[in-house]
Amino acid sequence: MWEPAGRGLAAAMIRPSTLDLNRFPELEPTGLIHTFSVFGPMATIYGYDVLHQLLTDNFRGVVTRTYRQGTPVPADTDVLLFPYDFRRSVRDAAEQLVRAVRAALGDETPSRRRVIVLAHSMGGLVARYWIGPLGGWRVCRALLTLGTPHRGAPKAFEWLLRGPGVGPLRHPGLRAVLREWPSMYELLPQYPAVWDESTGQEIELTALPPSKYAEKFSAMAADGRRTHEDIAAAWSDIPPDGLPDVVPYFGRGHTTPNEVILRSDGSVDVRKTDPPWRGNVGWAGDGTVPVLSAIPRELGETRSVWRAVRDRHGPIANTPSLAEQLRSYSGEAVPTRGGETPDRPWLGLDLEEIVPAGAEFEIGLTVHPDNAGAAAVRLSLTTVPPSAQPVFVGPMSGVDRTWAATLPPLPAGRYRVDFEAQRVVGPESVFARADVVVLDADAEAVFAEAPS
Repeated sequence: MWEPAGRGLAAAMIRPSTLDLNRFPELEPTGLIHTFSVFGPMATIYGYDVLHQLLTDNFRGVVTRTYRQGTPVPADTDVLLFPYDFRRSVRDAAEQLVRAVRAALGDETPSRRRVIVLAHSMGGLVARYWIGPLGGWRVCRALLTLGTPHRGAPKAFEWLLRGPGVGPLRHPGLRAVLREWPSMYELLPQYPAVWDESTGQEIELTALPPSKYAEKFSAMAADGRRTHEDIAAAWSDIPPDGLPDVVPYFGRGHTTPNEVILRSDGSVDVRKTDPPWRGNVGWAGDGTVPVLSAIPRELGETRSVWRAVRDRHGPIANTPSLAEQLRSYSGEAVPTRGGETPDRPWLGLDLEEIVPAGAEFEIGLTVHPDNAGAAAVRLSLTTVPPSAQPVFVGPMSGVDRTWAATLPPLPAGRYRVDFEAQRVVGPESVFARADVVVLDADAEAVFAEAPS
């Protein structure tokens, strides 16, 4: 059994071997994750409790149940929560989704397409595989994806290469476990994401020079690429009148791993810069998924269905604007055309979610959009749970759109950072919030429990 609350995932962060696919091939999830905090590389784990509350607040009498394999789904179910084994391939999860939808709809062929899927992160790939290769388009009315890496993300490559975390707090134990998950290779960039400094050209990840890990990486990455190719081929065969609405929600303006650099000496680095050969420089992403990777291939440049939001990757699952889109499917006259930027100024953050204890660290932000700026930016740092007084309160240095601050060395713990950009063009102030986990050497030793 997989415990979806903090206890189960927190234990996995401390002892990654509990998620080892070879040691524990069968994982039965019992529900969706709730938001909680853990001193681990994931920092705050954002769950789906707020999203669930959004649904119940906006639609009266909603009956919600969680799918469990082999268990019937009562006919009065309105919202079916679908947990799955996130370690395995997207294909495996999509096949499980087939059984879940069949259990919810019954064996008879429905007279109309009525399934609306809300999918966060990798869940959007699962849904697209179900809709395309597994024929879910016949019953699917709409797919709303929230921060889904439809074309992969360089952050997945960084985690496979070095493990989660930053600097001395890289997580070698979890890296070894992640390297066995087929899902991680399906999250790799499916476009030329590497800049080869020797040739001055962009290349695919598969063109990287060989290493001791290359044989396994190549085989699993090729299998991951086939998943994306199968999705693309199947979607191209769906009749035009059978295509469901697809509405991708994506975060903008937060610094995001976006470019892999292959140096002339053969070393590899992952940067938080927008690759100029892809276009849309400056759009960045949600901190995990670059903007252009959050747009499915089958949409091409159909920008009318894009929905940009201010959130980072975790909180994007609970974006309030989902309610408007969902009400439009229930008959309300709500505009459904989306834009390329959020509807008002927002703050794009540049900070690591995990930093070493006892060392200064940098935090930055940019005021968006391009024609917006701030007269001053103030930040406050508090412990979680909060103490009587903030740990740090002070101004950031900068002008107009770009601001930075150096925070003092901190003891291990979890902290909340609140930002207020004052006298922004348009509104008087704009706010943002993020979490930072500070880890010490003892925590690092615990995380290294599994072999690298």
